[in-house]
Amino acid sequence: MNLAILGPQGSGKGTQAQRLADNYQLLRLETGKILREMAESDNPDAEEIKKTMLDGKLVSDNTLQKIIEERIESNSGSGIIFDGTPRNLIQYELIKNILKKRGENLDKVIYLEIPEETTIERLSTRRTCERCNRIYNLHTNPPPTPEKCECGGNLRQRSDDTPEAIAKRLNEYRQATVPVLISAKAEGKLVEINGTKSINEVYDEITKMLNLN
Repeated sequence: MNLAILGPQGSGKGTQAQRLADNYQLLRLETGKILREMAESDNPDAEEIKKTMLDGKLVSDNTLQKIIEERIESNSGSGIIFDGTPRNLIQYELIKNILKKRGENLDKVIYLEIPEETTIERLSTRRTCERCNRIYNLHTNPPPTPEKCECGGNLRQRSDDTPEAIAKRLNEYRQATVPVLISAKAEGKLVEINGTKSINEVYDEITKMLNLN
């Protein structure tokens, strides 16, 4: 089973992707996290990737292809869940072609829909642990204290989680992703989920729609 889970920033797709990966032995391919790690590394493309992300833009499709092919090359598990990818039609076709070469298909595209104001509110109050990378939300999933994770690590706000940067990313995201949703729906692959519900309610709806219960 190969899945993609999409949604505006702050929709909770990462949380749902991890639960699905854990419960159904899927390789979780979180391209956003991989790119953020590359941006802070000594990778030759680090500066370009970092600038692109800070500007609220998407990285090149060539960079994404390289990442996907490297990460899934040796995967022999029960399947893959693409977390936050594809973000445009080129990436959608790219993923399908990569899987086709492996004799596989992209089975379903899950889309978590939330209003724009919810995206801005959730991301503006998001905090990440510098030690274990756990993600909190000061309102919906608060840490033990506003400054510390359960592991004792310091919490920080991502530099691109300001309201202005969020709004810019969201606008670009919707323009690029709507064609993906239209194509996936035409192919009978789209699963639309209300992302404003609780974490457990969203997860239960996803598994029900995928007939995983």
